[in-house]
Amino acid sequence: MNVFQKCLRRQMGNVKYVRYAETCKNNFKKNGFSHITMVGNPIFNDMYEQLKEENKAKLTERKKDLAETVVVAFRITRYFIFVLLTYIMANIIILSLNLEYYVTCVSIILMGICFLYKLVEFVSNKYCVLDAYLFMLYRSVLEKILKEV
Repeated sequence: MNVFQKCLRRQMGNVKYVRYAETCKNNFKKNGFSHITMVGNPIFNDMYEQLKEENKAKLTERKKDLAETVVVAFRITRYFIFVLLTYIMANIIILSLNLEYYVTCVSIILMGICFLYKLVEFVSNKYCVLDAYLFMLYRSVLEKILKEV
């Protein structure tokens, strides 16, 4: 699960997130990405109706959570190159130490598993168009409501 999806599920709840995600998938399949709009979107309107009753402090807290999520997403993307370089260097060092065969194999396998975890995390956060779109919609709703309050 990518960071945008985690944030949206935390903010809106699982049921609403799944409903919004299905609506977006169907809309993207039918119209493609060229017809993406914010205002006037049924999801936007539904989010707006649900959030307009909340007080300003709670809305500000939600917006702060969104900002922290964006920071985490950028951090994952930015630090992946360091993870990749560290993985490559660690493999080179382990292979150059001429350790016992089984120790070398276990070490490389364990590092490979850790690297695969970071790779999946990177790819899922890099290519989460649907969740990023829902995230932008949610942020737009919050900003609109906070301007009105």
